[in-house]
Amino acid sequence: MKPCIVLQTDFGLSTGLPASMNAVINKIDPELRIFDLCHEVREYDIRQAGSILASTLPYWAEGTIFVSVVDPGVGTMRRSCVALLKNGSYVVTPDNGTLSYIYDQITEVREIDETVNRLPGSDDHHTFHGRDVYAYTAARLASGIINYEGVGKTYPVEEIVHFALPTAYIKDNAAYGEVTGAHDHFGNVGISIPNEMIKKIGIQLGDYCHLEIIRDHTVLYSNNIMFHKSFGWVGVGEAILNECSNDYVELSINQGSFCEKELPELLEAYDLSPYKVVISPLKEAE
Repeated sequence: MKPCIVLQTDFGLSTGLPASMNAVINKIDPELRIFDLCHEVREYDIRQAGSILASTLPYWAEGTIFVSVVDPGVGTMRRSCVALLKNGSYVVTPDNGTLSYIYDQITEVREIDETVNRLPGSDDHHTFHGRDVYAYTAARLASGIINYEGVGKTYPVEEIVHFALPTAYIKDNAAYGEVTGAHDHFGNVGISIPNEMIKKIGIQLGDYCHLEIIRDHTVLYSNNIMFHKSFGWVGVGEAILNECSNDYVELSINQGSFCEKELPELLEAYDLSPYKVVISPLKEAE
């Protein structure tokens, strides 16, 4: 069976742009199966695109071809590439940082040779490489028209554009991390601290802990908050620190948006790394 193609973009669903990518793939090979990962990535948000891709990729079959197009540098000199992963899957994308979260899974990368892997008649189009280069190349690869070597020349994996990933650590019986997400559908705040790290500092399910969000030494949020399995363990409208299905904790409001209610500025931030998180057990007096 031919590999399926999974599409991710920041194009939204109010335009025909994703459908045009589907059309190019279907025209090359009507037998190819096309699926949507997400077309609602925040405009130009490469970090969010990389994070969503990394969290979804493990659940797809080996050999799947992902096309991720969040491309503020479209039409410029940035590279277009296809990365081969350890499990045999591929990611077709601009080399602009999108691959950061899966950098350690990449075994080889090739620059797309647009003299052969570009939609015929599109040479004068410079703002829709999602259709003209990435969807077209992915379809040719999935259909077997080209093999991986037919994508283009290799270049060193070390040259892939990637940014530092969020960190987490324990110090003086407190867990330190960073905000990793604030733009999901529900307004939750992703945090780089693993679920198990919270338990290592003595906070168990159902316990209250103290949580702060800090930027540039300024405390933006400070509260005693419950830690539990999911947001349903508090009342509607209440905040909670809950375990998340990606193995990291997140801040939520039961049936509400934490970002909108508590920290709207997170919704405007493209780089969330300056927002630090400190979680500690409550002292006896508290």
